[in-house]
Amino acid sequence: MKGFKNIKGKVVERLFLIIWPPWGEKQQSDLDISFGFVFREESNYLYIISIDKDELWSPFIYIETIPVNRYSWLDFYPRINMWMNAKNENMIIDKEYYEVTKSDLFNNILFNKIEDIELLKVTNIPEPFGVKLIFKDDYIISIPNWDGNTVESKHFNKNHTIEIFSDLGDIVYIKI
Repeated sequence: MKGFKNIKGKVVERLFLIIWPPWGEKQQSDLDISFGFVFREESNYLYIISIDKDELWSPFIYIETIPVNRYSWLDFYPRINMWMNAKNENMIIDKEYYEVTKSDLFNNILFNKIEDIELLKVTNIPEPFGVKLIFKDDYIISIPNWDGNTVESKHFNKNHTIEIFSDLGDIVYIKI
């Protein structure tokens, strides 16, 4: 969890959503979606918070360069709907990046610092299953779902996915 300690206190300068195209998915809650952050202190890198793709459970940070090919927030829902209704699986090439810096949904995240970070765990399971980044007036939660990762914030993608994990035991939040 070292990577998460390193981002505490950093200011979010740009924000991305990273999506694996939801070919044929029935519900938006099934999307494999992650947040990507560009921090003021490191404006050439994109920090993606998702799950560890090797084990599909624990939160993980991937660092990439800023993508050249990206879509805007205005493209997000039309493209998601296109993918959900797509008939040709051969259209899927790779994940898609959406810069959402200009969306009002994320105003309380942008240009604000990560004030605290909590790991989400189920009692009696040693590995955390998610992470919560806390901002002054918002938060971002990243947890696994059936297809990979899902996220929510105060104003985006509120699917109450955490409740699924309560079937495994009590959920606890542990500050890093």
